[in-house]
Amino acid sequence: MSSFNHIPEKNPCGGEKSTVKESDNGGSCTDDFAAERLAVRRLDYFILPLPFLYYLVSFLDRSNIGNGRLYGLEEDLGLKGNQFQTAASVFFATYIACETPATIFLKSLRPAKFISGLAILWGTIATLTGLAQNYGSFVACRLLLGLAEGPLFPCLVLYLTSFYTRKELAVRFGYFISGAAVAGAVGGLLAYGVGFIDRLHGLRTWRWLLIIEGIPSVCLGIFGWFFLADSPEKAWYLSPAQRELIILRRKRDEREASTPSAQTLQRSDCLAAIKDWKVWAFCLLNFPADIQLFSYSIFLPTIIQALNPAWSTPQVQALTVPCFALSAIVYFVVAYVSDAMQHRAVFGILGCLVSIAGHIMLIAGKGVAVRYAGCYVIASGVFVASGITLAWLPTNLPRYGKRATAIGMQLTIGNSAGLAAPYLHPSHDSPRFVKGHAVTLGLLALSAAVSGVLWYAYVRINQRRRAGLEDEKIRGMTDEEIDELGDESPRYIFAT
Repeated sequence: MSSFNHIPEKNPCGGEKSTVKESDNGGSCTDDFAAERLAVRRLDYFILPLPFLYYLVSFLDRSNIGNGRLYGLEEDLGLKGNQFQTAASVFFATYIACETPATIFLKSLRPAKFISGLAILWGTIATLTGLAQNYGSFVACRLLLGLAEGPLFPCLVLYLTSFYTRKELAVRFGYFISGAAVAGAVGGLLAYGVGFIDRLHGLRTWRWLLIIEGIPSVCLGIFGWFFLADSPEKAWYLSPAQRELIILRRKRDEREASTPSAQTLQRSDCLAAIKDWKVWAFCLLNFPADIQLFSYSIFLPTIIQALNPAWSTPQVQALTVPCFALSAIVYFVVAYVSDAMQHRAVFGILGCLVSIAGHIMLIAGKGVAVRYAGCYVIASGVFVASGITLAWLPTNLPRYGKRATAIGMQLTIGNSAGLAAPYLHPSHDSPRFVKGHAVTLGLLALSAAVSGVLWYAYVRINQRRRAGLEDEKIRGMTDEEIDELGDESPRYIFAT
């Protein structure tokens, strides 16, 4: 994470509009721009590492059963038939149940401590899962793990929107979303290494794997409890002038939702999110992308092992590492470019199309090399397809209540894909898993199509607003009344 100082706004003296136009002390626009860059850089240094690490370890703790499966997890727990798939699936039952409520009520809690407390809780549960003795206790641990991890992602998204402007979000989301990709690579490396301590102190390899990967979550949660700030107003690592600057730039970025009521939880905003067809469209396009994300994350070791049964388990674990490493690199580069261009839709569509090509290679490819290459092609699109939309939606919802509700809806419906994803790659479909790949590529085509519809709709609305065709809505209204309209204001221009 060496590029924390990426700030999309250009120097205001160079011809573009400044986020902060003048300083309290009468300084030049160049001074203001430099002060803003410094303040945002400090935000990056003190905020971004922990969300990245939180998401990394949470993804490790939920998906490591895929690695553990190759080390005898099913045999030791007496799992039969599709019981492994069921155990993987039930995690999402409790996971999705708490996402929307958590985002709606996050502002009334202490966000940083709530998020850090979750890490302590799920880390403890993940560690104890390594001591499960049968199918029942294993499923119970998965249910509890889902309950603890569920609020993390939507709360992190909402947390970052309280510090950064909408032009900066994609690359910031990229930092912590890439944690999931890094988790796949780290998980493969750990699984490879832990494979050499089988039966140490009488514990099988898969038990050591779950125990070892759960402990860092607890440690990070304890650290984050004291380190993270709840809001810009409480950011201890900023000077008073920097705190004021960050608050001011957020208010200016909110533009058509800058009134106090617009930045508090309002029942009308929650209802507005539920009634907005565009929010439901985001939910629809996220579901297929998450189907791919969850099935790929859990079953990549199984898919690779089926390519060549002669490969040993440590070899298979090692072969998963470069796939996830590539996905992290590609996603971060795309997020950076997306922020620089201030465009979202085309990258999400390309992510879907690239992944579709990878699934076709796995279905129809001749030879091990071609099909293994297909795993890399999927890796290039898997996080792009699911991640870019997570930055696209909140940047188009300036009112807090609508944004919080919409984020919760998008992630709840998107992550419900986790209930179905484990069943797409049953053992009897080995070695090509045609059904799983075919269903996934069909759903990705749907996701790309919905992205295209949203892109077209936003462009058309922006054209009408720039042409003044919707100004009748605000005739006779005061500036404060117009600010209350949020994304419904004719002055508001959507990100595309």
